[in-house]
Amino acid sequence: MDVLSDVLNTIRLRSKVQFCTELTAPWGFRVPPQNGHAIFYVVTRGSCYLEVEGYKDLSLVGGDFVMLMHGDAHILRDHPDSPIVPLEHLTPQCLKHDACRALHHGGGGSLTAMVTGSFIFDNPAAKPFLSTLPPVIHIPGERGQLVPWLDTTLKWMAAETTSKNPGAQIMASRLTDMLFIQILRAHIVEQAGNDCKEKAGWLRGLADASIGRAFELIHEQPDHPWTVAELASQVNMSRTAFSVRFTHLAGMPPLSYVTKWRMFKAGDLLHQGAATISEVAAAVGYESEASFSKAFKREMGVAPGTYRKEGQNGVAAGA
Repeated sequence: MDVLSDVLNTIRLRSKVQFCTELTAPWGFRVPPQNGHAIFYVVTRGSCYLEVEGYKDLSLVGGDFVMLMHGDAHILRDHPDSPIVPLEHLTPQCLKHDACRALHHGGGGSLTAMVTGSFIFDNPAAKPFLSTLPPVIHIPGERGQLVPWLDTTLKWMAAETTSKNPGAQIMASRLTDMLFIQILRAHIVEQAGNDCKEKAGWLRGLADASIGRAFELIHEQPDHPWTVAELASQVNMSRTAFSVRFTHLAGMPPLSYVTKWRMFKAGDLLHQGAATISEVAAAVGYESEASFSKAFKREMGVAPGTYRKEGQNGVAAGA
């Protein structure tokens, strides 16, 4: 399994389309923080302004896609001076309770249409991997039109969201999952030519050919006793150059990432509940259950057995 698939599979991503919005000027609304969610907007017609605290304001036009990776509080409006209302004041009066929920709001002027949805991360241990992703990912359209892959995905999503056919709901959800992967792919491609602006993290490391290959090796064999020297040799770099570049791109030394991924993977296996703690330890490269338990508690904040029990009870272990 490739690195991106491995991470997303372990994070346990869920997704849904929330609203098909039609907004007429003047309009504006404030969205509160959405913890554990990534929020996305696709502007299909018109234009608007997105304001996120600590991030430059974005002017969005038809064809643009934007994702707020950490669910930060934000404001959307047609003009920087337009008045705003809390989103929760709009939804009770503006939602139509059918398969495709529609949000209508505004003063009757020029129209802006958007598709809004969210991605939900069910694994509470995913935070270290999600926190390194940029707070805002913006993919501009092409001359006012959606980029082809996004246009195709959205058309499928729209068809399934309004469909009465059996399985339509899960089809729409899977298409939204696919949208998330496409967004991260596009971001990786963009970062491949940008070595200085992006925050260090695993996604940035994937954009580099040599470091990306090292990530693949770690994910392919999390139980292997990796050393910095062996990883460097596998990607045809000197030990020092590899260590420096990996740390610069990933934001942590190579073996720190190996440990972090092993514990994240172990946490997922513990939540699944089928394997014993000894079996989980072996699956992530530990011969001794005691040494695994010590490493797990240091990384995750609780012992493996406690983590498993808290996961079964719906508690975010180590939070």
